Amino acid sequence: MAGNAKAVGVSVTSRALAILGAFDRVYSGLSLSDLSRRTGLPLATAHRLIGELESWGALDRDQDGRYRIGLRIWELGSLTPSRTGLREAALPALLSLSELSREEVQLVVADGDDAVCVEHLGPREGIRSADLRGLRRPLTESACGLALLAHRGADGETGRAGGAPRTDEALRADASVRSRLPLIRRHGCAVLNDTGRPGRQTVAMAVCDEGVAVAAIGLSTPEGSAIGHWREMLIAATAGVQRALPRRHAVAA
Repeated sequence: MAGNAKAVGVSVTSRALAILGAFDRVYSGLSLSDLSRRTGLPLATAHRLIGELESWGALDRDQDGRYRIGLRIWELGSLTPSRTGLREAALPALLSLSELSREEVQLVVADGDDAVCVEHLGPREGIRSADLRGLRRPLTESACGLALLAHRGADGETGRAGGAPRTDEALRADASVRSRLPLIRRHGCAVLNDTGRPGRQTVAMAVCDEGVAVAAIGLSTPEGSAIGHWREMLIAATAGVQRALPRRHAVAA
C-alpha cells in the first residue's frame, strides 16, 4: 500500500518504485514532503530520487511544485499486453456495445487480487463520467472482478490478459462472495451496484478463452433495470471479443 514505509526496500530500485507507488487516483499530485511521508524515505533521499525520476520523464512537476506521474510512464504502460493485443481485439465489440446500449462500457483484466480497467468508453449521452482507465479495485468488490473470479481456471488462474488472482484467502474470508460465484457462472453475468454513484449498477460478463476468463466487459446501467436486456448485449459483445482474440498465449507476441 502506498505510504507504507515497511514496504520500502533498501535498494535504489525499490526506493524509486516506492516513490512511483505513492501516487494513485486520489493522490495524483504530491509534494516532496508528501512523498517522503508516504514512502517513509528521508527528505534528502526522496529529493535525490525524485530528481532522477523527473529527469528520465517518470515524474513531472507542476507550477506549484507538486509532482505527478510523467508521460514516459504512460508510454510504457501502453505497451503492456492487456493494452495492446487484447484491447485491439476487443475495441470493435466495445464500440458496438457502446453504440447499441448508449451506456458506459469498460474492459477489465485481473492483476493479482485486483481488477484493472484497461479500456473505458464513456456514455453516449446523459450522465458525465470520469475516465476509468487505470482504475484498480479488489476483484471481490466489482462486478467485473466477480465475473473474472467466477470463471477462473481449475488452478485458480485467469488467462493470458492478466496475472493469476491470489484470492483464495480473501474468498475464504468472504463467504457471501464465494456463494455468489456459482450463480454468476450459471447466469453468465455479475451485477453489482456502483459505490459512489447512486442509481447506477454494473452488469459484467467474462470474456473466456478455452473456458478461462481473460477479461471482463462491464456495462454501467440504471440500477434496477431489467438484466435480461443488457445480458443479451453483453453476450454479443463477449462473443465478438472471443472471436477476435489472438490464439491463446499469443497476446504478448
